[in-house]
Amino acid sequence: MTKSKFILPAVAALLAATAWNAPVAASTASAPVQAEIAAAQSASAVIQTLADQAMTELTDESLADDVRRQKFVALMDRYFEMDVVSRFVLGRYWRSISNEEINEFSKLLQNYLALNYANQFKAFNGEQFVVGSETEKNKDTFVNSQFVRPDGPPVNIVWRMRMFNDHYKIIDVAIEGLSMGITQRDEFTSVIQQNNDDVGALTAALKAKTGL
Repeated sequence: MTKSKFILPAVAALLAATAWNAPVAASTASAPVQAEIAAAQSASAVIQTLADQAMTELTDESLADDVRRQKFVALMDRYFEMDVVSRFVLGRYWRSISNEEINEFSKLLQNYLALNYANQFKAFNGEQFVVGSETEKNKDTFVNSQFVRPDGPPVNIVWRMRMFNDHYKIIDVAIEGLSMGITQRDEFTSVIQQNNDDVGALTAALKAKTGL
């Protein structure tokens, strides 16, 4: 598995930029409640709040790498519907494993993402993240946004979101029209097929990568 193709490979660089010029403040006990209130208001508010919290919680250069990874996983728990993401990236193979195995895979997926991308929050330089309009299609909401760079053209990002228990959660991210979920599904399918359609081989590979 190549980490350049892992689901959400550019998200670490995209999430934090919204609040780049804002002061980094310590988390308070009321922050999760405020985040949930914002999430209940609109899908775009979820993305704005996620970016704000990523900046606050992940950009402190004094954080130990393992602590930063733990915070990254916590943000994914809060803002991504990992059960849906996991089933999607496993493709048809999710039907061949138990709910317990899917739960295990979800945790491995989060930790693998954190291992590869959490440390990207250490250094940003003038980027901005701009949340734009929302569009509805069937049961999902798509939030348009841009990653604006001082030394290049903006990068277009569309967040696919769905309502779960009255709160919007992220189920996919498309960067310049490329779905990260589909990209990852293609890679995972290749790994599973190379191992006689054994999902356990993929799980074992993720365990080896993450040390879990």
